[in-house]
Amino acid sequence: MIFGDSKAPCAELVVIGDEVISGLILDRNSQYLGERIHELGIEVSRITTVGDSASIIEDCVKLALQRSEWVILTGGLGATHDDITKSVLLKVFECGLKKDAKVAGMLEAMFQARGRGREVPESVRSQCEVPEKAEILYNEKGTAPGFKMLKGKSILFSLPGVPLEMQYLFEKYVAPEMAGHGNKVFLHRLIKTTGLTEADLWVKVGSLEAMQEKATIASLPSYLGVRIRISVLAESKQEGEQRLDEAESFLAERLSRYIYGKDEETLEEKVGDLLREKSLTLATAESCTGGLIGHRLTQISGSSDYYKEGFVVYSNQAKMDRLGVEPRLIEEFGAVSEPVAEAMAQGVCRVTGADIGVSVTGIAGPSGGSDLKPVGLTYIAVHDRSGTHCRKFIFTHDRVRNKERAAQAALNLVRLKIQEEPGA
Repeated sequence: MIFGDSKAPCAELVVIGDEVISGLILDRNSQYLGERIHELGIEVSRITTVGDSASIIEDCVKLALQRSEWVILTGGLGATHDDITKSVLLKVFECGLKKDAKVAGMLEAMFQARGRGREVPESVRSQCEVPEKAEILYNEKGTAPGFKMLKGKSILFSLPGVPLEMQYLFEKYVAPEMAGHGNKVFLHRLIKTTGLTEADLWVKVGSLEAMQEKATIASLPSYLGVRIRISVLAESKQEGEQRLDEAESFLAERLSRYIYGKDEETLEEKVGDLLREKSLTLATAESCTGGLIGHRLTQISGSSDYYKEGFVVYSNQAKMDRLGVEPRLIEEFGAVSEPVAEAMAQGVCRVTGADIGVSVTGIAGPSGGSDLKPVGLTYIAVHDRSGTHCRKFIFTHDRVRNKERAAQAALNLVRLKIQEEPGA
């Protein structure tokens, strides 16, 4: 139950398709539905994934109808041999088929629009045949209609498996009906952190006992940082927002320097906002990240306001020619070293005239490491008029992840520098 609320309405999801259980495609539908249904104040008690077996689908649907007020099926409504959901529903609800004239007209119009005079394929015409006991969910985004069917106190919605079509029908038909039955408001907020492992983060947070009656706090770790999801089930939106604010403040007091944003905000957006707010410009000097920092910065519309330019100085010669790194530094310390990282950051500011320069040099791997300089060793430096600050990192043996983690760390050091919080 959501936060142990036994009175909350209950929903079950049944995801149908051999392609899902075999891992050929990722199940994005249940992720979308789970989040949206919770937002409507209805508990999702189970998500079941089954293959294209009529007997197994039938058993799952019957059990779901016995347990839950709402049952939502996705998949198996197409016109191919393995689309068997409709035939299963005929057995479960003990009914036959009827032709729906509106579905037929929509199919004719759709295929006419696709090509002058194009006939509806015979296999697709079967979509006009719908269960007699179903209320039809007309699908303007595809050929397969959805169905709403009633059994006892339970409501079943059967939706196509194509995500675009499923989402369209859910929002048009299902969500409005569910919204009228949820007895509470479900709200959530995502707090985004970077620079701490999951274990270290929760050590800093300490006991959550003070928050447990106000909100549910979940940890969502990744190699780029830890996202913290705060969820509340409240009597009103106002009450829910207040409880979210309290939980966010609780976390901010303990993690302020590690929090860079919330919900859909990105680290590069945060850096851009800070640069614009303080009328500062930034330039990048990248070696092992190969331009990834610049790419992330320029994903933001309007980034030309603060991002001047970037250099991908992959070779030692490029570091010397483009940024003026002294050959003796590379000879004495190696390209992957603190002195070279600092010289790169200083050089990119000197060459471009940017207020802040950030540099990255490292061993991305999987080859190129040694006992003294292992794969994953990375130096990141940030320079401005107040001086140069450099951090040493040792990441993993995965080349792609090393590049992504280095870019994340570099952007975060720029954020901390602008906020006058030098990296630990």
